[in-house]
Amino acid sequence: MNTGQGARVGRPDPRRIVTRHDFGAELTLARQASGLSVRQVASRVAVPASTVGGYFAGTHLPGLQPPGLLERILRLLGTTDPADLTAWRSAYWRLRQAGGSGGDDPRQTERADPLVPVSIRPPVERLALEPSIRGRDELLQSLESIVLAAGQAGPPARVHVLHGLSGSGKSTVALAAARTALHRQVRTFWIQADDGPSTAAGMRALAVELGVPMDQWYAENLPDGVWRCLEALDEPWLLVFDNADDPPASLALPRHGLLDGTGWLRPTGRASGTIIVTTRDGSNMTWHSTPPPWLTLHRLGGLHRDDAAEVLRELAGSAVGTHDDAAALAERLGGLPLALNLVGRYLNEADEVPPGLAGPGLPRTYTAYLEALTRGDAGPMPGRSGGTFASRTSRTGIDQAWDLSLSLLAERGLAHAKPLLQLLACLGATVVPYGRLLRAETLAGSSLFTGMQPLGTWEALRALEGLGLITMSGRDDAAGLTMHPLVRDTVRADPDLRRHAGALLHLTTALLEPAIGAVDPKSPATWSQWRLLADHCTAPLDLLEEQAIPADLLRAAVRLAHRAASFLRAAGHRGQAGSAFDRTLAAAHRCLGDLDQLTLTISHDLARLDHDRGRAAEAEERFRAVLAARRDILGDEHPDTLHTQYYLARTLRARGALDEAEKLLASTLAARTRLLGTLHPDTLTSRHGSADLLKARDRLPEALAAYQEVLAQRQQVLGEAHPATMVTRQHLAEVYQRLDQLDLAEREFRWLWENNQRVRGTGHPRTLAVGQSLVEVLHDRGAVAAAADLGRTVAQARRDTLGDAHPATLASRYRLALIQVDQGDVVGARRELTAVLADRQHVLGVDHPHTGLAHDTLVAVGQRTTDQAPHADRAPDAEPVRPHRAPD
Repeated sequence: MNTGQGARVGRPDPRRIVTRHDFGAELTLARQASGLSVRQVASRVAVPASTVGGYFAGTHLPGLQPPGLLERILRLLGTTDPADLTAWRSAYWRLRQAGGSGGDDPRQTERADPLVPVSIRPPVERLALEPSIRGRDELLQSLESIVLAAGQAGPPARVHVLHGLSGSGKSTVALAAARTALHRQVRTFWIQADDGPSTAAGMRALAVELGVPMDQWYAENLPDGVWRCLEALDEPWLLVFDNADDPPASLALPRHGLLDGTGWLRPTGRASGTIIVTTRDGSNMTWHSTPPPWLTLHRLGGLHRDDAAEVLRELAGSAVGTHDDAAALAERLGGLPLALNLVGRYLNEADEVPPGLAGPGLPRTYTAYLEALTRGDAGPMPGRSGGTFASRTSRTGIDQAWDLSLSLLAERGLAHAKPLLQLLACLGATVVPYGRLLRAETLAGSSLFTGMQPLGTWEALRALEGLGLITMSGRDDAAGLTMHPLVRDTVRADPDLRRHAGALLHLTTALLEPAIGAVDPKSPATWSQWRLLADHCTAPLDLLEEQAIPADLLRAAVRLAHRAASFLRAAGHRGQAGSAFDRTLAAAHRCLGDLDQLTLTISHDLARLDHDRGRAAEAEERFRAVLAARRDILGDEHPDTLHTQYYLARTLRARGALDEAEKLLASTLAARTRLLGTLHPDTLTSRHGSADLLKARDRLPEALAAYQEVLAQRQQVLGEAHPATMVTRQHLAEVYQRLDQLDLAEREFRWLWENNQRVRGTGHPRTLAVGQSLVEVLHDRGAVAAAADLGRTVAQARRDTLGDAHPATLASRYRLALIQVDQGDVVGARRELTAVLADRQHVLGVDHPHTGLAHDTLVAVGQRTTDQAPHADRAPDAEPVRPHRAPD
């Protein structure tokens, strides 16, 4: 049944209005009940009949001028009940708000980064790459029996925390328990809990797996929804939170306690499940001196000497010594599984070196390796176990294990393996895209790699992998490598690395700068490249703390990190961008000084990020500080000063401080006009900003005239197809749209759509914003099929470049749902609106106007489903969550 545009019968009901065409249909019902013709209505409200006819056809909405026009029409048609008038006004403003919602509103805030793919499948295949698990039999058997007996009468504690030093095998034990559970058909879920966002992303994936209603996926009560579904499972299940090294941050909710049962970690109660947490933190401060009865702590230390010896023998073989020799070495290593792994792989490699090629100092047996450790004097290594530093034995073992492994490679002619490992440790903790980042000619030009042969880089990488110091995957440009966090921390703490900090910093910047090239971090076309490198561009900031680094190198490193932070901001990763900008700005303050121009530029851009995140007060404060500094250093009328002054005015406009914004805009315009002339591009930018202010004041006719004047001058100075000219033309078209002059708006948006694709490309945000506006105008004018076709194109492009839950993408999805209504697919529209509401709650917050708009529209669609299709197939979870909004 087509419930969109067909004629309606019965009494008008504004509660079921979703689109303009609905508005016209319901208004027509009211007119028919009154017995008045269109001309009679037009005559009595003193509006042209052609215009009033558009109201009843659904192609126009009653204008804001003259005031009270809508209520006059409704009362004329016999609608006088206050509740009915309120419902009509609500529908009217809902439709007004739906236009021009392209996601560019500076007041929008993002409370989380765009979604990233996650897997909750346990990575059990990893176990095939590791030696056999030894010395954990009792713990493993206990965990496996608890998992398999879940749901039966058994021990009350089914939340188990495995804690200990990094490298003690906590994740391996949890993975072994997960493998057993999977073999026994137990539903098993693996959540990477490195930090709060990672845990939340994993739990959202779990929500999908468990069938949590769609509108709860990004809501504040998602933990409750997930746990209701877990408790409802009538079969055993296992949930693992891996690497939760900061449990309060990754497992608890803000302003809640870790063990109060409100966050991701809760007592299983009567549920048929078991939870395992792996963490370095086993402190009483975190878990309490007496943990609750539903939770048990298990500390994983080093392996018993005999078990540890067998691990060494499995990796190194029996030819390099006896069991007792291996046991003595294992005891010296503290039984730490990671150290055993590194040493065992080293001895396996060393045993293959022909005796004649081995130097006299190369340890080739368990005994010789132990003697080398005894002679060594390693420094401290970061690591925590139960809130205390690891023992000196463990620290020395790891320090010397990797150092001796590198000495072995040097003996084999791979002297560059050590500086290569140091270089990799200076990059970020994420996957290193070595296929596109490492360039042999660049490495060979560094003093750290003098004399390296053409294949030296590849041979060194393969050798480091063979010794377990790195893990490599992929091929060609997709090739990547990872390093165990403990190995990375150890290498970064090595005094030798610190001595070469300047050379390493020079090399990292020399590798990274060509890898990202001169690409604009704000261009979506470059984002796939930036995603691989952004973390590595900010990591070298840690090297800036060393002494005697040349000033130009310091500046290059800060500039590189600044570009990475700028990418994160442009791509919508605003949480990560905030951290990157904070680190970069701190480094700039420390290395360049508070008043350095690059420092002020970074601070200016951080203020823009604050503005993007809806932190207008913070943005204003930072802009004011930068403006004051630039005025002192550069003067009131320097271009950089005026640049910051303009953005401060824009922020004030967004905050509603229109009077002060107007003063700053006028001052900026006057200075630019006097210094640069009336037709200089910067002067025209200021005039464009003044038109924006008129639009913000809702003085639309004046804004229209101002935009028209700026457009003519930009066409004269810059040309018709210049990006700035097209921005003004776009704002002009938006005013036409708001004034309901849809024929003029359509003409402008069609021109902009075609020319933006040619100048900027289809995927550019401005192009897609124009396309979205054209979709809205086409839909409002009744060209539903054309609007649907273009709407799907724009929505898919926004998904590809911005992600499914970016505010701009959500605006496209919202309008497509309205188009579905007019096409008769009310059930499909309701499904999509439910998803849009959930995403807006997560991204914008429950109090944002666009969230409320999605909610109210969904209610209206539900009313239509009830009134017009009472027997339609309705999803049981379709009832929307009512956002809590502050009173007007």
